[in-house]
Amino acid sequence: MSQYQLRVYTLRSPEALVAYESIWAKHIPGLAKHRITTHGVWTVPVAPGREAPQLYALVSYQDADDVQERMEAYLSSPEFRADMEGFDISQIVIVAESALTSIADSPLR
Repeated sequence: MSQYQLRVYTLRSPEALVAYESIWAKHIPGLAKHRITTHGVWTVPVAPGREAPQLYALVSYQDADDVQERMEAYLSSPEFRADMEGFDISQIVIVAESALTSIADSPLR
């Protein structure tokens, strides 16, 4: 069984969201090299009552893997540095991570 994680990135502006979408497209192969599977990436634009746009990513790790160790390995990799080149990291306001536990009948387990 895999370990799932929902990652939520809150960005400073709609322009930052568009830029970060293209960054995430680059992240997918690099994450895979570090045994992190991307299942989907979604955006939530600014809307009435919402001050900042967000990007959601659903990823998984192999059951025996240490999630923090895998993510730290990716974040220190040349792939990550290349993906982020030219992007102002201060455009990411906050990153929230939630470990997800699937129910017995979940299609993703």
